[in-house]
Order: sequence, then C-alpha cells, then structure tokens
Amino acid sequence: MATRYLLMVFVTVSTLVISATNGRGDNLSDLLTTLYGGKGVPVTKTSEKIDASGNTVVVTDIQVPLDSFQEIQTLNTALNIGKGSLPVSSTGGGFTFRYDRDLEVFTRTTDSLGPIFAERAPTLGQGKLNFGFSYTYIKFSTFEGDDLDNIQSIVLLDEKQKDKNLLQMNLDIDLTSNLFSFYGTYGVTDRWDISLLVPVLQVQLDVNSTAKILNQTKKKGVSGQTLGYSFDSHDTLSDSVSGASTGLGDILLRNKYNLITSQWMDFASALDIKLPTGDGDELLGTGKTSIKPFLIFSKTINRFTPHLNLGYEFNSGSEGEDRIVYTTGSDYTFGKGNNHFTVALDIIGSHKTDKSHFGKDIVDFSTGFKWSPRMGTLVFVNVQIPLNEDGLRADWIPTVGYELNF
Repeated sequence: MATRYLLMVFVTVSTLVISATNGRGDNLSDLLTTLYGGKGVPVTKTSEKIDASGNTVVVTDIQVPLDSFQEIQTLNTALNIGKGSLPVSSTGGGFTFRYDRDLEVFTRTTDSLGPIFAERAPTLGQGKLNFGFSYTYIKFSTFEGDDLDNIQSIVLLDEKQKDKNLLQMNLDIDLTSNLFSFYGTYGVTDRWDISLLVPVLQVQLDVNSTAKILNQTKKKGVSGQTLGYSFDSHDTLSDSVSGASTGLGDILLRNKYNLITSQWMDFASALDIKLPTGDGDELLGTGKTSIKPFLIFSKTINRFTPHLNLGYEFNSGSEGEDRIVYTTGSDYTFGKGNNHFTVALDIIGSHKTDKSHFGKDIVDFSTGFKWSPRMGTLVFVNVQIPLNEDGLRADWIPTVGYELNF
C-alpha cells in the first residue's frame, strides 16, 4: 500500500513537471539584466549653451548600461554557475542487509540508520529495494558575505565623458528554491548498489532596484532649470523584475561497490553521474554533465559510526568549476527493537581546484535526525548551516524526508 502511494505521488509530480510552463518571456538566468527594460538606466542631463534659435537649455538623455555595474554582472554569473547545484541526500537507505543462505532470511548488517547527506560503505543487500522522498527549502540570503537584500554598486554616471558624478544602484534580491527529490536504490549483489535520484525544482526570483545620482548639483542656470543630471526631477528611479520556473532538475545516477568489510574499516568506491536534464536557462540545471568518483570510509564502533566521503567532481564544458568534494562526520544510534533513532553530524565541503572569483570554498555544518517507527520505514529531518561566506549561500537549509525499504 505504501509503495503504491509513493508511486502515485511520483507519477503525479512528474506529470506536473512535464506540463509546467513558464509565464515569462525572459529566461530566469538573465532576469537581472532586464532591469530598466534591459537598455540601461535612463538619465537626463541638463546643460546650457546658446543654439541657433537663441535657446539656452539643452536636455540630453543618457542610458547608463547595466553591464557597467560590476555587481550585476558578478551576480548574474554566480546564478548561472551555481544553478541547479543543490544538496543531494544519501541514496543508500537507512537499512542494510545480507542474505543468510543457511537460514534463508535477510539479516541486518548495521544498527545505525546512517547519515543523511553522506554515504556509508555497507550496501543495501542483494535483491533489496529502497525508495525515498525528500523536500528541501532554500532561501538564498548572502553572496560572498554581502546581504542579497542590500547589494550596492556605483559607476561613473557618464562613462564617455569620464564625468566625476556617480550613479549608485541598490539591489534587493529574493531568490528561493523548493527542491523535491525522488530516489531509489537496488541491491544488485550483496556488495553492489545502483541508485537513481530525480529532482524537481521550483525557483522564484524577485529583484527590486533603486538608482540614485550621487553629488547631484543644485546649481541653476539662467533658464531656472537645475543643471547637471537628474531622473526627470525625481531623486531616485526604481524598477523591479520577477520570474519563476518549475521543472525537472539534473538527474543523478550512482554506482556504489563495497570493496572491504573488516574488523577495522568498511571501504567502498562510488561513481556519481549527473545528467544535464534540467533547463539551465531557467536555473533548473547546470547545463553540463558532471562525473564524480569518490571513496567511502566508515566503521561502526559501539553505537558510533564515523564516516568519510572524499571525491573529485569533473564538470564538462565549464572551465574552473572542477572541485574536490568531501563529507566527514559521524552518526550515533540508540533505541530498542525496531524502534530505532539515529543522530547524524557532518561537515560538508567543496574546494574548486582552479582559479575562481567566488565560491572557491563552500563549507557547511549539517545535523539531522532519523527515526524508524518500524522495520522498513523511516523519516528524517536535517538542517545545513554555512560555516564560511564564500559563494551564494542561505542562512540555513532545512530538509525533511521519508524512506521505504523492501
């Protein structure tokens, strides 16, 4: 019954994703550059000279291009590089088994329900199947340590004349993502698991902008009009743009093989392949294939299970985005019988190996809780908190999920 319900939810969401359309004509990845009609900030310049008709007032319109604002270009680049790069929870499942051929039954090989955003070395068990669903909410709040609701950029007002007057733009950016992940793992053998994770994303981007002329003169000419620059006699000029998109994200394929199970250490190798199935123009995917081989170390010591995941992510067609990725921590299990609880603590990080202007090092602290009310089912909650300021970050990232094992 639970399996049928999970499959019904998956089919329903998949149908909605396929039929989802975007109500805007502009791509979400270029939304920032559409402020003020995409033609630049319109400024009025009033100066005096005597023309052939004896007039002494000349008004000139100036369009200050948006690409002259470095912060806009940097933010737009960051959105396009980081698009679709969202947390991926463990697909290994909370229960691991091995088939006892003498007793002709499956026996559990671990008491712990495992980590939430890391993999452990033990595999699911031959013929076993695990289904899961998780929901993650992300509200981005800072970029390189600066609050997204107060991004400021200043440029020369008239670049052609190298005028000393300055134009200041303040940006208030609201970017949120709702991530729904559906995943499954199958135990091909007692040592070999294969997994599939299908993400569904909803992204909302709202931008408010206010432009202001600094050092604005109050000097008046013989005509009585104020000389210098203005926004048609207004102190500021405001604009806003909004957009949303919903659709399939980048599908993840995972292959995991348990190499060593010993008294001192369990060791496995794994390979992640992320397919560019998400629409990069709508911030739903990275637009590139990534391959991540990684190693998994873990061992249960009494009730503690320390673990380490260490790998390297290759991103095709994206110079400077290859990175070392790691997750290290421990989980602790307690409870009696089938009523099990596990608390997991982890440090999740990545380091770009090539020169990068932002997001060089991303380090998060992750803590979560798993509960299995009965054998074969579990629920979990988790929260990630940034430990540094690099890149585009959220103050906290909550995740909830549910798993079934067969």
